[in-house]
Amino acid sequence: MLIKIKNKIEEISRVCDQVRLFCNQNDISEDKYHDIVLILDETVTNVINYAYPDGTEHEFTLEISKKKDDSIDIKLVDNGIPFDPLAKTDPDTDSSLEERQIGGLGIFIVKQLSEAVEYFRKDEKNQLNIIIALKNKEEENGS
Repeated sequence: MLIKIKNKIEEISRVCDQVRLFCNQNDISEDKYHDIVLILDETVTNVINYAYPDGTEHEFTLEISKKKDDSIDIKLVDNGIPFDPLAKTDPDTDSSLEERQIGGLGIFIVKQLSEAVEYFRKDEKNQLNIIIALKNKEEENGS
């Protein structure tokens, strides 16, 4: 499924509706739907809020597909300013809220909910690839 998204925050609800449709069509569990929406809420919101500082309307794409190995492949591509969300170190989740630095928690959650997250820039475009396993590790091990 290919979704074209404008850099407007109102687009998030439309993306969630499209992901709901995708999950229903592919028999994806409610739990995994929520994981996918949480991941996309974070990543799409970041593109909307930060990729286009000129303030004009832009369009970027989200492609989501189910793979034969029982995983979901997400590709988020924008032609905004270069930004590698994986370059920042993970936040120290053991420290108190007062001691933590601001930022970075969203992409940390994305990484925790995903099997793999990869960023690269090609042809003046940011591409974020995310793989989400449909089975939990416990299910894979037969627990």
